[in-house]
Amino acid sequence: MADLQETPKRLAQGFVARDIMVPLERLTRADDEATATHKLEQSQQYDIIPMPQKGRLTAFFERGTTRAKTIQIQHVVSAETPIPDLLDSLCEQCHVFVVGRHEVIGLIHFSDLNDHIVKLPFFVLLEGLERQVADSIRPLVHEDTLSVFLRDTKRLADKKTNMAKLRKRGADRDWVTLLHFQEVIDAAVGFEKLRLRAKEIEDLSAVRNRVAHAATDQLVETQADVRRLGRVRRLCRDLLFE
Repeated sequence: MADLQETPKRLAQGFVARDIMVPLERLTRADDEATATHKLEQSQQYDIIPMPQKGRLTAFFERGTTRAKTIQIQHVVSAETPIPDLLDSLCEQCHVFVVGRHEVIGLIHFSDLNDHIVKLPFFVLLEGLERQVADSIRPLVHEDTLSVFLRDTKRLADKKTNMAKLRKRGADRDWVTLLHFQEVIDAAVGFEKLRLRAKEIEDLSAVRNRVAHAATDQLVETQADVRRLGRVRRLCRDLLFE
């Protein structure tokens, strides 16, 4: 069981900052504050302008400020930082510089979390959580107990209809295989296998829907969405690896 629990963790950590950063050579840069201000005025695409000095990137100019800022420890992450761990920084600031080979090699803005690669570690974590929770409730879910977590009469009737069709075709399926992600979580809460607040269930379900479908909405549009990702990451970590 320990190995099975470690597998989602290893897979989630396989995607790193380097995979989604914008490389330094592709960044719009400026040699001084006046030039940086002009470039920000000319384009709403950028929030910051990196300012290399003597061939090394050591400072940046941020929209809405009047002086350049020196890049400090809170502004950087390692190129090998797992993508879920980036949320520790991006929940609090819009961007982080990526350090490799003892120098800045790229930049990540929170909007870069919409890269399709970012969905992969979260899919792994949420799939692992769903599988673990489903196994915990499987002995408890049968036709007579569906009403514990399926309060909507139409949803309840639909599940029974679907099972009847499967059995008529000779399919050997248990009731848990008919449940969607949130229904699995709701069932675990109903059977007291999980203790989650309504907001936590909402966060898990919202992120699961976004990572599971290629054509869905963007993963993040605001930093509030980044903070939601951070909450889901912590929930998965606590529930999977406790």
